[in-house]
Amino acid sequence: VAIKVLAPEFGEDTERKQRFQREAKTISSLSHSNICTLFDIGEQEGTDYLVMEYLEGETLADRLGKGALALDELLRIGIQIGEALGAAHKRGVVHRDLKPGNVMLTKSGAVKLVDFGLAKELGAVASAPRHAQTPDKPLTAEGAIVGTLAYMAPEQVEGKEADARTDIFAFGAILYEMATGRRAFDGETRARIVAAILEHEPAAISSINRRLPRKLQEIVSRCLTKSSAERFAS
Repeated sequence: VAIKVLAPEFGEDTERKQRFQREAKTISSLSHSNICTLFDIGEQEGTDYLVMEYLEGETLADRLGKGALALDELLRIGIQIGEALGAAHKRGVVHRDLKPGNVMLTKSGAVKLVDFGLAKELGAVASAPRHAQTPDKPLTAEGAIVGTLAYMAPEQVEGKEADARTDIFAFGAILYEMATGRRAFDGETRARIVAAILEHEPAAISSINRRLPRKLQEIVSRCLTKSSAERFAS
């Protein structure tokens, strides 16, 4: 197993403590072969800890450091990420920080989704209509954004509520990066990344890697649509 602890110096940090507790609560509600398993939650002499499945391998971020993936590897990894997201969304959980660094590629070949510290519980199926959901309050200051900027959906960047389609945007960004070896939205500053997410379309996958099927381009493009209403619902 792996033991994850909240370092003593962060014990009085309310935000970090809430994130740690949120991760424990969220993972304990999920049981899926592509989501890291939580075995126990505890506290020892003032230190909170989680006992989790030990994953041997590398992150998808590490793998992408070597360049784009071959189609068969892209599909194998992409399908397993999709299975994990689907299971979480059916339980009413939105990850909100989906990125290559939170996807583990194990030596056994299994893909595991990790780090649910920013996850949001909707209390209902996450792909429910917007009017049926509770407005999302950012986890930090009022109006702040949570997550990792380069993989955020437009509604996340603007501090609006997140639902399953928010994760699907990040999923599209990961598929794009696996296919091309480049981030879908990038820039030298945070402002430029935000502008790219809100206003620009990434270069077509086919213009970078002509060997990939057109259908993959169509799927990725729909995942990365600016309007959440036009993305896949699940």
